[in-house]
Formats: sequence, C-alpha cells, structure tokens
Amino acid sequence: MQIRITYTLRVVITLLLLLPASATPQSGSEALHKFFAEFFEERLSDQPEFATAIGRHDYDDRWTDWSKAGCERRRAHIQRRLRELDRFPLVGLSGQDRLSARLLRYELRQDLESYDLETYLLGVNQLFGLHNRIYLAVDRMPGRTVRDYENIIARLRGVPPYVDRSIALLNEATQRRLVQPGVVVDLVAKQIAAQAAQDQAATLLLTAFRRFPSNIPNEQQAKLRTDAVDAYEKEFLPAWRRLHDYLESAYTRSARSGVGLSSLPGGREAYALLVRRFTTTSMTPQEIHKIGEAEVERIEIEMQAIARETGFTGTLEEFERKLTASPEQHFRSKEEMLEYCRNIAKIIEPELPALFQHIPVLLYGVRAIPVEREQATATHAQAPTPDLSSPGWFNLNTYQPEKQFKPDKESLVLHEAVPGHIFQISLAQSLEKLPDFRKFYGNSAYVEGWALYAESLGGQLGVYHNPYSRFGRLSSERFSAVRLVVDTGIHAFGWTREQAVDYFRRHAPQEQLAEVDRYIAWPSLGVQSRAAEDSRIAPPGGATPGAEIRYPRFSRCCFAQWSPASGVVARAGAGIHQHDRRDVGRAPAAPVLTEPALIRSKRLRASHLSGDTPATMVFRNPGID
Repeated sequence: MQIRITYTLRVVITLLLLLPASATPQSGSEALHKFFAEFFEERLSDQPEFATAIGRHDYDDRWTDWSKAGCERRRAHIQRRLRELDRFPLVGLSGQDRLSARLLRYELRQDLESYDLETYLLGVNQLFGLHNRIYLAVDRMPGRTVRDYENIIARLRGVPPYVDRSIALLNEATQRRLVQPGVVVDLVAKQIAAQAAQDQAATLLLTAFRRFPSNIPNEQQAKLRTDAVDAYEKEFLPAWRRLHDYLESAYTRSARSGVGLSSLPGGREAYALLVRRFTTTSMTPQEIHKIGEAEVERIEIEMQAIARETGFTGTLEEFERKLTASPEQHFRSKEEMLEYCRNIAKIIEPELPALFQHIPVLLYGVRAIPVEREQATATHAQAPTPDLSSPGWFNLNTYQPEKQFKPDKESLVLHEAVPGHIFQISLAQSLEKLPDFRKFYGNSAYVEGWALYAESLGGQLGVYHNPYSRFGRLSSERFSAVRLVVDTGIHAFGWTREQAVDYFRRHAPQEQLAEVDRYIAWPSLGVQSRAAEDSRIAPPGGATPGAEIRYPRFSRCCFAQWSPASGVVARAGAGIHQHDRRDVGRAPAAPVLTEPALIRSKRLRASHLSGDTPATMVFRNPGID
C-alpha cells in the first residue's frame, strides 16, 4: 500500500512539472500585477492624450471620446476596476503590493467622486481645457517616421467629431447647471478665436510638417505636407470656428454670474470635495483660508527684514512700489527673460550632485508659452517622456516682460525645472519594479510640495546670493500663501472677482492679475501647493531641530519614501519646506505628514535620512481605508 501511494505521488509531481508555465496557478502577487497592467492599459486607451504625453504612442491617431456613451464607458471602467480590486486579498502580499493596491483604490474612489465635476465643468477653462488639450497632445507627438506624421493628420481629421461631441457634452453640462462663469468663457473664446485666425503657415499644429527627418523621401514629405494642410484648412478650422461660435452664443447664455463654485447648486460641497482630492487632507476650506492669512502675515514680516538689508527704511508696500518702478528689476524683452531663466538653470544643474544621490536624465528646454495662450496661462513644466522621444519643457509665461519681476525667477526655475517638477517627475518615471500607474501618478499635494522644497534649496544650488533674489524667493513663497486665501475666498466665502483682485494687488503686486481668473476657472487650483501647513518631518534619530543633516540621503528619502510613486501621497514637500528658511542646511522641526487612505494612524520607521539612524514619520489619514 505504501509503495502504491508513493508511486502515485511521484506520477502527480511529474505531471505537474511537465505542465506549461501558463497552466500553473498564478500567485496573488502575479495576479495583482496583471490587474495593474490591464488597468493602466485601459486607462491609456480611454485617454489617448495621456498616453501620448507619457510616450506611449499606440493611440496617437485618436482623441478621447467625449460623447455621452464615451463618458459613461469611462465611468463604468473605473467602477469595474474598483470592484475587481476590492476582490484581491491583501493578506500574504508584500508591503509594496499592498501599498500599490491601497493607493489605486484611493485613486479610483477619488476619480469617481469628482468625475462629473472634472468632466462637465473643468472642460471649459483657459489652462488645460478641451480646446488646449488638442495643442498640448500634438506638441508631444513624435515626428520620426511616416506613421508618426500620419498619426498627426489622423488627429487633425478627428477634430470635427471631437468638437461635435464636446459641444454635446457642454449642452448636457448646461442642463445640469455645471457651467463656468462668463469671465472664464470669454477667455476661452478669445483663445479659440486666436487659434482659428492662424493660417497653415503659423499654426503650431503643423510644426512637424515644416521640418522632416532625412529618412523620409522628398516625395512622401510633399504628400504628407499637402495632406496635413488639407486636414487643417478643411476640417480643423471649420470645426474650431464652430466651437468658438457655440461658446460665444449658447454656452455664454448659460454661463453663471457668480465666479465662485459656491454659486452653483451643491457648489460648497463640490468645492470641499475638490479640496480633499487635491490636498489629500480633511481640512476644510475655512481652515485653509486661515492658514493662508497667517502665512501671508509671517512671510511679509520676513520680507520687511530683507528690505532693511538693502538700506530701505520705508514700509514693505513702499519697497515693492520702488521695485516695480525700477527698470533693472524687470526685462526688456521676451528673449532676455528666456535667456535669464536658461542661465539660472545652468547655474543650478552642476550643483545638484551635492544634494542628491540620484540625478535623472534632464532632457528639457526653456521656451515661451504660445502668444495666443500667454495672457491666461501660468508658467508650467512638462517632464520628458521616459523613452526620451519628447523632451521636457519649462514653459515660461513671457507676457509683458517689462512688468515681470526679475528677482523671483530664481525660485521659479527651482520650482518648475530643477530640482523641482521636471527633476522630480523624471525621477518618478524612472523608478523600477513598480506598476506603471504609480510611476505616472501625479498627486498635486506631493508634486507641488516637492517643488516648494526645491525652492528652499537655492542657497545650496548657486542662487539667492543677494537681498533682492532672497526677497524674490520670499515673494514667491508669499504668492503660494496668497493663493490659499484667494482660492478659498472665491469658492468658499463668496468673494467677487474684484475682492480677489484687490487682495492680489495688496499682497502679490508682482504677480499678474490673470492669476485670479485661473483660480476662478479651476476651483482648488490655488490650494494644491500649500494647504497642509502643519506638515513637518522628524529630525533624524530624534535629533533636535537644527542638527546637521546629510542632504543627498535626506533628499533621496524624501523622494523615495514619500513620493506618490512610492505610495505615500503626502505633504512631504511642504513639510521639508517648513524648516528655518535662513539656514536650509539644518534639519526641519517636528513631524506630521498627511497621507490619504493608505495607513491609518500608523508610525513608520525609515532609516534613509542620516546614516543608519531611523526617523519617525507620523501619518494622519483623513480619507478612505
């Protein structure tokens, strides 16, 4: 009997060994990672412009489907993926896998909560609205092969149905009363009119057809160019004029008179939802408003002290008027402004190894925002695609250079380019052994918090050498605090546009007043960078604030431990930023980081800050378990 059982077991084991790998049951981790990959691929298919932006060109010949059926299909995809994810048991998975699952669950729930607002309301805005997404996507499309050029032509020919579906979407938005105020509609209509006025020789949509690679024969170049011009003139332009006419007529008639989101039915609740989504905290708009006011007061005291360093004895307001009237504190031309910022970047870059252990590939340039968008679009950054098929760009607002404040441009370069957005996003996208959705997850609380941290490093990176540039740095910091007050003032306290403009004139006189219209168009935009002002980081090993820290290890930990890519969607950047600004080489004061839906009231130990001594990070979780 024993011999027969032994023989049977050997046969079973032999047969199992002979089975193909695909026939063996998947482990929980393998099944989860397969789910992550399928989810990410579905998202790329649902959002072709996003796929293009990150260097995945499988969907470069199409646009997002804004039909009612398309919108509901994407919503259904999110709901289905959330149900599927909830069925995965987390027991037995590695810490990273559990973290990935919980982060994705948080993201999907947040997507569902804000789906209608982002679909029906935010599609009309002067920053990244439905119309500008066309230009942003084409700008990121490669031009190396015939297929690349055919994809651009296909997208140009796809604009008429894109516009028709967008108009149908906006008609439904007006029925739901999810409409933007007249000031925003007017800005968008003006942008579209300026774009529609450009002939084929001027439009940025045909830039690729003005310079072909040598591997494409001349005859094919001529045909591609002819087809592109034909698509632009006969299909794009008529559709663009139709979109413009619709916005100026039917949509404008439905536009709301109040500028704040609270003027919509359920608007206060909708704004609180957006604030939670983009700050990853449970703070109310009222709490954020108070934080902003306190920060403005604190920073202006520091600015007054720096004004004294220059020998000025008047008030802060008088000092700022003096700077505004000084031609040497402004630019003579757009080109001078571009060269100035390029030079700052090149001063900073060689200093980065002193503070960072891992430097990503920094393939980027500095360019002006296109003329038709410059008045209404803020300076912003685009990271290079991971495969480096498209460079990153520091897109600089050069509108009215003679009014632009020169001393704050050092902090602007630190924030947008290096070691800010372009540096951080490039690093996130290069991380290995993580699901793709984590590499491309862009939570504003972390991304903007990191950029504020980057501003604080200027003294170690070759800038902030004189009182005026340090004043400019504080001016930039104050601007981020002013945004808290203005954004919440408009959308939670019912401020008029005039009240917001008045506050800007008093507390951010160097900034363009167009900033106010950006916060009107995109509720919560202004609170995304600085809301969690109680965020702090514990000093290494319980050291007292002021202890020396090793910056390369410290900065690597801030990225590796707290970035969205590594799972902690926290106000890490703001926390780092909150130490003594006059001695950036010192450790920050004590600790609370906010982290959504991943860890509830837990303490984590991290040994990456200084030597092998761990630091304690405390997480508050306002969100979903």
